[in-house]
Amino acid sequence: MESGRFRFQNRGLLGILPINRESRNEISDPMAAFRSPAFSFRTILFLIAIAGVLPAVVFSGLLLKRFADNERARAERGLVDSTRAIARGIDSQFATAEAAVLALSGSAFLQTGNLADFEKRARRTAADTGRDFVLVGSGGRQLMNTLVPEGTPLGTNFPNLLAKVFSERRTVITEVFQGKSSNRLLAAIGVPVIVDGAVRYALSATLYAKDFAPVMQEPGVPDDWIISIVDRNGVHMARSHGNEQYAGKPLVPRLIEHMKSGGTGVLRNTSLEGIPLITTVQYAPKSQWAVAVGLPVSMLATPLWETLTQLLIIAIVLAALSFFLAFLVARSLDLSIGELSSAASALGRGAVIEPLQSNVKEFNVIGDILARTSMTLRSLTSSLETQVAERTFELSQSNTKLTAEVKRRMETEAQLVQMQKIEAIGQLTGGIAHDFNNMLSVVLGALRLLQRRLQRGDTDVDKFVNAAIDGAERAANLTSRLLAFSRQQPLAPEVMDGNKLIAGMGEILRRTIPESIHIETVLAGGLWRCFADNSGLENAIINLAVNARDAMPGGGKLTIETANAALDDAYAATRPDVSAGQYVMVAVADTGSGMTADVIARAIDPFFTTKPAGQGTGLGLSQVHGFIKQSGGHIAIYSEPGQGTTVKLYLPRHFGDADLAQRRTVRGGDAAVVGNNETLLVVEDDAEVRKVVIEMLAELGYTTIEAENGIQALGQIDARPDIALMITDVVMPGMNGRVLAGEVKARRPGLPVLFTTGYTRNAIVHHGVLDPDVHVIIKPYAVETLATKVRELLQAAKAG
Repeated sequence: MESGRFRFQNRGLLGILPINRESRNEISDPMAAFRSPAFSFRTILFLIAIAGVLPAVVFSGLLLKRFADNERARAERGLVDSTRAIARGIDSQFATAEAAVLALSGSAFLQTGNLADFEKRARRTAADTGRDFVLVGSGGRQLMNTLVPEGTPLGTNFPNLLAKVFSERRTVITEVFQGKSSNRLLAAIGVPVIVDGAVRYALSATLYAKDFAPVMQEPGVPDDWIISIVDRNGVHMARSHGNEQYAGKPLVPRLIEHMKSGGTGVLRNTSLEGIPLITTVQYAPKSQWAVAVGLPVSMLATPLWETLTQLLIIAIVLAALSFFLAFLVARSLDLSIGELSSAASALGRGAVIEPLQSNVKEFNVIGDILARTSMTLRSLTSSLETQVAERTFELSQSNTKLTAEVKRRMETEAQLVQMQKIEAIGQLTGGIAHDFNNMLSVVLGALRLLQRRLQRGDTDVDKFVNAAIDGAERAANLTSRLLAFSRQQPLAPEVMDGNKLIAGMGEILRRTIPESIHIETVLAGGLWRCFADNSGLENAIINLAVNARDAMPGGGKLTIETANAALDDAYAATRPDVSAGQYVMVAVADTGSGMTADVIARAIDPFFTTKPAGQGTGLGLSQVHGFIKQSGGHIAIYSEPGQGTTVKLYLPRHFGDADLAQRRTVRGGDAAVVGNNETLLVVEDDAEVRKVVIEMLAELGYTTIEAENGIQALGQIDARPDIALMITDVVMPGMNGRVLAGEVKARRPGLPVLFTTGYTRNAIVHHGVLDPDVHVIIKPYAVETLATKVRELLQAAKAG
């Protein structure tokens, strides 16, 4: 050291000390005689290598043990999770069968005792769903069994467990039993059919081992696992291995004892084949059937031995490599490490190091690096904080500019979106105004000409009257269209009337949909006939209704609508699976939570569902899609989050003959039904509308009393007990028609009320909706429509 500098010295061939080791020790370490015997650097390196390898081996052994424990725990967790999932799948199969039998139990044929027609429907449903149904009377006698051909004599040998259906008036799931008709192992789920307050029948659906095969195909479950689905007594219904050999036989005794004790943990046992297993048992919570899933012990041991072998090989290789490297390092560095250590110490003290002069090139490189490093450390230390501050300031400035630019772009994009919205609204408004003004021109022009002709005494005015009526009806059709703007299995197709089918589904829909959801049907007049499977379409509508119900847990509105639809070439060009033509459209809409675009894209994928585990199979929409495509139709889904969902089913139009009686419409040519001078109260805030309605009723032979608002109407109700019917608008200032009807009902309970409105949603107040017995006609309406509806209500009031 001289003036804060450290100087390397050239001392022998390797540039450090003379090669004589003893001489080096004598010179460099005069205190060696007073110390314990020392080890050479080479020995130390070998000891270091051994010390480095041994912990690695020990640590690897500990890791192996922990790996084995973790693998076992992970396998047991996966075993338990898979078992629980399969248990939920068992309940899902029973739930699906229960839904089918509940839907069939709601048939009106059972309520009327028409068992012949009910059997036909049941056999159609069995063909469609792949399930068999059995109807049992209260005496235990079979009345219908789709397992056997129609007309086959039936016995009383169906499971006695179904007796609980009659005694306990609830759904019952049987144990596994041998079916005498099918000669197969099966189980049954039965529901009561209540007629006049008493259980008249027990209707059941059968389940076979094949029904549970998909349940055992749980994702992530290896093929080597042994899965047993058993009833409450531990008797096999289905098994993943040796199903035909062990079906109908009980589990091993230890598992049965485990089941009866309520145990659900993991235990070791031996399978019926004699294979050692790690097994867990889980009960299906609803059906109380159970599933036992066994993991062969060999599946855990094999990977552990493989891992241990690999670890030992790696340890031996690492040890040999370490010793070899230690030998090389000791031979290369034994005579050189001292000076480098001294130089490093000097560097740590902040000294400036001069370049190393050595015969070993690598040490010269290191010496040069140390020298340059020592010279730059001081300058780096002093300038580091300044550089950091400058860079921080630059980043801050850049971030401020970037934030301002992003804000400006977002504001510009928001303005563009707003302008696009305004432009779209302007285009829509202009189009409506154009069409409506054309229709008003026809009406006003015809009426002006009619007035001039009448002033001249010309009675040839029918063409002007007809023109005005035609223009007004076109305007009504326009407003109606504006208000409506919102939103493969063997088949037995037949020519059908969609409106008639939907109208006949009221009972089953009311059983499926809770009271908190209002069901509304909008059936199109003059609906074309379609050629489709009656039950298939009914099931599709029920599937969509159930999906809508699940999307509205807090209540809402379910709308089922029919219409004639023509899909043109432009529409078909953007959808390769659609053919242009005329279709009968059935739409099911809800006011539920809606779906995102990603969910819509996968909605018809089999087994895809957004419902919680155990509450959905993910097959509803895929079944509907399969039925529609097999029928030659098309399905379209429209939905937005928070805005509900509309699913439209398009079925090809049938061009054969139709029932002429179905083609008649009230407005087209039904003769008006005249009155018998009954007194009617007309409540309408618009004076002109009120005047026209009064004239229409007078023309029909009724005596009328008018009221401008709800208060006047209540006064007339109190003063005139001879009022036989009240006709009221829905939307009025102050007391609206809905509130007025409630007040009138409290004062005159038997008085019929007919609502009129130009906006169908006016009939909806909140979640509730109007009562099922509310009657509404939509403005504008013809005299014939008014006459028919008034006479219908008056006759109903007299009858009852």
